[in-house]
Amino acid sequence: MIWIGSDFDGRDALNIRIRFTDQPPDFNPENNVYTRALQRIGAVEFCDHPDFVFYGAFGTQFLSYPDSVRIFLANEPVLPNFNDCDYAIGAMKLSFGERYFRQPPLLGFGEIDYEPMLRPDRRQIPENAVSRRFCNFVYANGNCGSGAVLRVQFCRRLSAYRRVDCPGTVLNNMSGAVHPRYEDKRARSRGLVGTEWAADKLAFLRNYKFTIAFENTSLPGFTTEKLLHPLMACSIPIYWGNPDVTEYFNPKAFINCHDYENDWDAVAARVRELDRDPEQYLEMLRQPPLQVNFPVDWEEGLACFLSGIVRRGRCPFDKNPIGFATMGAQDLGGLCRSGKAGLCKILQNTADGLKGWLDYKIHHL
Repeated sequence: MIWIGSDFDGRDALNIRIRFTDQPPDFNPENNVYTRALQRIGAVEFCDHPDFVFYGAFGTQFLSYPDSVRIFLANEPVLPNFNDCDYAIGAMKLSFGERYFRQPPLLGFGEIDYEPMLRPDRRQIPENAVSRRFCNFVYANGNCGSGAVLRVQFCRRLSAYRRVDCPGTVLNNMSGAVHPRYEDKRARSRGLVGTEWAADKLAFLRNYKFTIAFENTSLPGFTTEKLLHPLMACSIPIYWGNPDVTEYFNPKAFINCHDYENDWDAVAARVRELDRDPEQYLEMLRQPPLQVNFPVDWEEGLACFLSGIVRRGRCPFDKNPIGFATMGAQDLGGLCRSGKAGLCKILQNTADGLKGWLDYKIHHL
């Protein structure tokens, strides 16, 4: 890192050497809230020998940068491990001094400015919104996470009342309605992602009174596009996931399964009640989705947080200094036992471990 300026007001002329790794296939390193925040501090350079590594939950390549400052982006339901990372950014309610920054729920890492779509005066929604199709269920994951299992069960239960349209690969009963996010598993592994999926999904949701909006798992503070997309499309979400979702989202604007203690018969009964009562339905649909305390200026805080990291320089913290074996980035044995690690992953991790052992022996003999 080269120091050229000093004031943090967007005029600093720092050269900030970074790299993003272990991110989902549709992550764009050049267009996201983190890169934009850094560009307010100085000139961002993407390189193979970075001072700062931003990594996610989709791999362990970040371990290849032991001398870089590691910043974990907790944009999946995975808690930061400060035995691996120096800093972390996520939506969960955590506190770890100046090493953790809490962000609000994001949509596509901020590439889409969703707030203007959530904030318009919904009192103008026309009465014919009650004449739309009943409910939809758009998912490609039917078993990974407790929420994935629960939403399939709930969809089947609700379908006993009225047909629920399912254009995704899970419970599919209609084809070609929504562009897939990933064309197939091979395309996903190569990072080939359909760019039309989000806009296509929003257009689809606008045709429905209700959307089944279950997260993959229930984690305090963790809310995703599962809730945001139907709110953007003016389709009432039937939501399960973040137990603290009403911190930022208006409880009058959606059906919160946690209010019914996950009594699925009671949730289905509430959906039927709203479906049969146009006045009640429109009252909920016209509610503002966001709470007044939604941190609309949070990107300023993110820039300040990253500015502090950059100013501290390439100075990683000690991580797992005693060397406990269970403190590493990945419990390979556990992944193998659960069937989530195949032979390629086992061989790769074994080779990486052997390389590290040989490097140590060569340099210390």
